[in-house]
Amino acid sequence: MSRLRGLLDSVRGTGGRAWAGSVEDLCFDGESVRERVELGEGTRVVVTTHRLLAFTPDRDGENYRAVELPNVAAVRAGHEGETTLLRQGTRLAVYGLALLAVGVFVDFGSFVPTDAFAGAGAGRLGMGGLLSILQRFLSLIARIDEFARLIGAFLVLFAVFVFAVYLLTRDRVLEVGVAGDADPIRVPADDDTIDGAVADLEVVLFDGSPDDSGGPGSDGTAPDERGGAPSGATGGSDCDSADPLGGR
Repeated sequence: MSRLRGLLDSVRGTGGRAWAGSVEDLCFDGESVRERVELGEGTRVVVTTHRLLAFTPDRDGENYRAVELPNVAAVRAGHEGETTLLRQGTRLAVYGLALLAVGVFVDFGSFVPTDAFAGAGAGRLGMGGLLSILQRFLSLIARIDEFARLIGAFLVLFAVFVFAVYLLTRDRVLEVGVAGDADPIRVPADDDTIDGAVADLEVVLFDGSPDDSGGPGSDGTAPDERGGAPSGATGGSDCDSADPLGGR
């Protein structure tokens, strides 16, 4: 799916150009890298002593998100797909089940007089054809329950097909829950790296000691007391200078 999305972006001209900077350009004074997790081509998550940095250059929207560590609420593996397919499939399933219910529980033939015009007006000039048409119309109404069952079953089967397409085309993502934000940060990930990445990030974020890597509190200085402006590429930064986009 990521390759297909990249092809569509190139055709539509929405891919953009890759950022040529590095993590060092985004670090604050006194901030250093604690963990770097590769998730796929051009996507990674970097945990510093102050923040979690998520790089998603191949996705729509922002290419980079930063969250202060106290606001990181959870890290988990998840899926992401076309929500339009879910909405359409749900709508089709609801319509199909409603028609099936009508076809099963309502018998139109029991209260539609299918024989109301049977034999009537046969001897009257010009009335035979009209009454025959009315008789056929009543017969069709009496079979509405059969049509409802047929159409409802078709809609339910098509809804199952739509849900299957959604399941087959959705992507694996690493979800970073942010306190106070209903929508997590989603970073595309490969199937063979997602589980290890979640485990590593959970250890660093929730089980590790910040003193192990010179993090906040190791020298008794709070993060905001070390300087709040990005240090850029200055030599005084402790941040690793590796390209977060993998040389993109």
